[in-house]
Amino acid sequence: MSTDTTVLPSGIHVILGDSAAGTFRSAFKVRDTLLIDQDVLNCGPTLRCDDLKTWRDMRGKFWSNLIPDLIEQHTPSPSNLVDNSARLREAERIVIWAATGVSEQLFIAFVCHLTRLTQTDPERVYLIQFAHLPNRRALVRGMGELNEENMRRYPDPKPLTLNALNDHLGAWDALTSPDPFDIERFAVNHPAASCWLKEALRLMLRRFPDKDTGVAYWDFKLLENVQRHGPAAVRVIGHTMGENWEDGDLVGDWYLFGRLLRMANQQLPKPLLTCTGDRRNMRDVKVALTPFGENVLAGHESNHPVNPIEESVVGVRLSSAANSLWFRDGDELVRQ
Repeated sequence: MSTDTTVLPSGIHVILGDSAAGTFRSAFKVRDTLLIDQDVLNCGPTLRCDDLKTWRDMRGKFWSNLIPDLIEQHTPSPSNLVDNSARLREAERIVIWAATGVSEQLFIAFVCHLTRLTQTDPERVYLIQFAHLPNRRALVRGMGELNEENMRRYPDPKPLTLNALNDHLGAWDALTSPDPFDIERFAVNHPAASCWLKEALRLMLRRFPDKDTGVAYWDFKLLENVQRHGPAAVRVIGHTMGENWEDGDLVGDWYLFGRLLRMANQQLPKPLLTCTGDRRNMRDVKVALTPFGENVLAGHESNHPVNPIEESVVGVRLSSAANSLWFRDGDELVRQ
């Protein structure tokens, strides 16, 4: 554990999220040596791309289309990691700051992927891994949980070993693979990978629709909370996030709001939800289960094949029209 509250290891530092970056800058009074990943890869598609421009466009399209008719207001930071990835090659050291949650583990894998793309010497990659805070049993799931004092008391940076680097690159390749079984087999193929990385890949299987209900994990949790805590969408989303915080799969309110609206789409043969209010304003929206949604929630009917599935999940395109579908059965995947 670092005892000096002001001195940082030399090199480029990378961190996930604007909130964590703001705390970092306040704690250490630096700017030029910090790069920020502004994307969370446990939300939306991670289709394999040949170059960073294609990747950036694909991810940007997902976020901008998540809430229909909403004009995207997000402005990339000048310190955005993707746009500044070339700086990694010349850095004396690359220091990754990360917590234990799903998005944080995928962030580490992404940075490792960028070092591969930029042909950066892997021996210059270090990891500062936050697991616990003093006098607190709970794991640190996201770097945004830390205040300035916590940030200054950072654990000692550890070189990312060649084996650990290969595990994270394997995680990235599985996350972006068009073959979903690469995610399912990750823990078997990488038995020495960190427990948090293996857990992150396992939890990403929840993005696939359940074989019995025909809906994915987060959609089902939202349906449960519409029944328990509706009709206000913000209340439904708040309970869904709070009840699932401990597993570290921190998807955020914006993603969950998009999933609510998706299930209320009137173009579906049988929507699971009804939605009223201004759909561009989460606080104005009210949701309720349709009779079909009630039956799916009760296990009397399945969302599929009543409603077709056309969606990219991690690196996989699911398509009812193309008869290309995979469903989750516990921690295993089955192809229709």
